[in-house]
Amino acid sequence: MNLIGDNRRHMTNDTLTDEDANNEMHIELLEPIAEMRDKNDRQFVTALARGLELLRCFTPQRPYLGNQDLSQLTGLPKGTITRLTYTLVKLGYLKQSTTSSKYQLSTGVLGFGYTMMTNISINNLATPYMEELADYANSAVAMATRDRLMMVYLNVVQGAGSTTMQRNIGSYLPIHLSSMGRACLASMPPAEQEFILNAIRSKYKDDWLKIRRGLDKAFQDYEDYGYCFSISEWQKDVNAVAIALMHPTEGLLTFNCGAPSFILSRTKLEEDIAPRLLHMKNMIESNLYIS
Repeated sequence: MNLIGDNRRHMTNDTLTDEDANNEMHIELLEPIAEMRDKNDRQFVTALARGLELLRCFTPQRPYLGNQDLSQLTGLPKGTITRLTYTLVKLGYLKQSTTSSKYQLSTGVLGFGYTMMTNISINNLATPYMEELADYANSAVAMATRDRLMMVYLNVVQGAGSTTMQRNIGSYLPIHLSSMGRACLASMPPAEQEFILNAIRSKYKDDWLKIRRGLDKAFQDYEDYGYCFSISEWQKDVNAVAIALMHPTEGLLTFNCGAPSFILSRTKLEEDIAPRLLHMKNMIESNLYIS
């Protein structure tokens, strides 16, 4: 299967049709901070977008950032950054460190995440099934959704004896290397899939041929079996299998089960865990519309 020339996607029933896709999908900004100078969209508020993008610069790996740091990360002039950080501090979304001139996220952003998480209705339904599989596999079971060219965890359950992979809600995974990302890509409508693949190819030019080979194999696995693997590709000696589920309100979600290779070999994933993951998905789907 060729990602470049073959648009004939024979996916499972979870694959979306083009009619299901959001009509605005093709103008989704995957790297907005670099694309905000487009004057053609009169509905797009550039100042607001820049402020929100500035907040995205803060991560667990980069909790403290100064105006110069933010200017380098975004490509925006330092004067613009200074006005944005001043405004975000006034609004309670940033606060200045007491020991330096750098900024960190403040409590104002916490409400967004809490409100978003409490509105994910599938969590209550899915968590017991995730716990059952995690305990059986002595592994982590997670639920994620796409955020641009990454997958972000919405729920993570650790098996009773699992201490080797501790990831949290909000953690990010690369869409092209992780099993969850591959399942997400395999389940997209062809037009959206092509859009995302082109963005991946543009961002990872030097590694594209290797990435394409991995995605070709993942897409074939999804077509044949309904799930995708990542075998020591995202992280060395970490294996995972993932499936996709279309939720009526949450959209396209993915679930995976992953652990170090000494716990979950590819053979165990294929012969034991993947069928159980598919069963978990079927149980969740069968209960979605039961009040």
